[in-house]
Amino acid sequence: MSDYLWVDIGQPSDYDELTRLIDSSYAPAEVVSELKSSIRPSVRGVLVETGYIDKDYRSTFYKHYAKKGRIYRDDCVRLHFFAEGITFDPGTTNLLSTAGAVNEGQYYGFIVLRPTIVATIGRSILSPDIRQGARGTAIQARHKVHLLGHTLTVWGFPSMAQHIDISVCAHVSCWSILRHYSERFPQHREWLLHDITMMASQFDPGGVTPGLGLDIGEAERVFQAAGTFPLIVAKTDKEDDRFYAQMLAYLESGFPLFIALDIQGEGHAVVAAGYSWINPPKAPPYLVSHAWEQIESILAVDDNLLPYGCIPVDPVGSPPAAADAPSYVAMDFFAFIVALPEKIFYPAIAVDTYSEDVLYPLLAAELKGLPDCDAMLRRYFVTTVSRLRDFARTRHSELGTDLLNILMRLNTAQFVWVVEYASAEQWKNGHIAARAILDATASPRDPVPIWLAHDQETALMFDRKEPELDFTALKLDRAKDAPLGRMELNLRQVRK
Repeated sequence: MSDYLWVDIGQPSDYDELTRLIDSSYAPAEVVSELKSSIRPSVRGVLVETGYIDKDYRSTFYKHYAKKGRIYRDDCVRLHFFAEGITFDPGTTNLLSTAGAVNEGQYYGFIVLRPTIVATIGRSILSPDIRQGARGTAIQARHKVHLLGHTLTVWGFPSMAQHIDISVCAHVSCWSILRHYSERFPQHREWLLHDITMMASQFDPGGVTPGLGLDIGEAERVFQAAGTFPLIVAKTDKEDDRFYAQMLAYLESGFPLFIALDIQGEGHAVVAAGYSWINPPKAPPYLVSHAWEQIESILAVDDNLLPYGCIPVDPVGSPPAAADAPSYVAMDFFAFIVALPEKIFYPAIAVDTYSEDVLYPLLAAELKGLPDCDAMLRRYFVTTVSRLRDFARTRHSELGTDLLNILMRLNTAQFVWVVEYASAEQWKNGHIAARAILDATASPRDPVPIWLAHDQETALMFDRKEPELDFTALKLDRAKDAPLGRMELNLRQVRK
């Protein structure tokens, strides 16, 4: 039977009350320690829901814990986090709000606690807005939570601790990405944690094998079995910059990444789910620099910590880390997997070489005001043509009617690559010098993967029926001195 208990939070020590209210099989002392070091003061109340039936824990309970000699409970505890202005009335078993109803910004999500004695933090959806040290932008989906007759919503990314005995960090990273997909995209089905352990192998792995871990090839198999089209990108000594440029490109596209890294000889897996820019920006360090050079940190979903820990790119000069920040840096990454939809055939590495070797010289010759190659930053990311048109509609006054109509009538596929070029000064102000739209369904050997390019004055429309770069130039009707804004579509800002 479920019960509900409320704890007011005014200072970190108030979380200690949870150790009195929660059974020891959920390791409340360890959980309280995590909350004290990781949660911002914006959380002012926690509702403890006992007797909760969690589908992910149940999937492992029936297949694993129910078969063990130790007796394990089959129910969980769920902790709900609220902002100021929310209280709980035990007489009516109801949430009360000074605003009349619990608004989206007043509910910060939940943590499920499993009765596994160790590593008890199970399926969780937390807002990055309450995570100590989190900053920048994060990949998020809008999750609905049913509680006491209310339907609450929270923006976040799925996370949990590894079970240790039935799943490890790689299983949890796969689960987090696939659970995000099932919440974000209706065509993706929901996979439970035990499903992940089965998908990684060609046979039933039993109880021992999953706890020994996954290699990156088995993780790739999980994503393939789940109906996505995984692409493995590995670091090479000669192309570290291209490795990180591709990683950022897919992150900016809204694809969470399965990251394989090495920590002092030990393998580990986390999810990259966001990033923060250097502020103020630094000067481009080399010719035709990529925006990766402006990244301060990567937001990680690490099964050893609460989500949204900041992984510094360069620990020297980075802001002070949170008390429980990851102990590694982005330079420890050696490979990643991006689980792509079916219709993206043109990979980031092809965009990287094309945007540097072919497109930049062409645009520098045809468009005015493109920055010199030693003072320029470029970035590229995938979006859908519908999102591109949404952006154009909201920026009508900025783009002008001619360019708006071109984008509305562009005869392209569902997915496109957007390439942007900016000087260091433009980047600092959130502006660009030029933008190009490429076909994400093009072949890497396609001689003309580009649909359109434009700067502040001119649009170049390419004829893709011809094997050569043949285009028509059109003078635009927009104000020449009005800056073009950088396009950032796929991630949500973390509020401090």
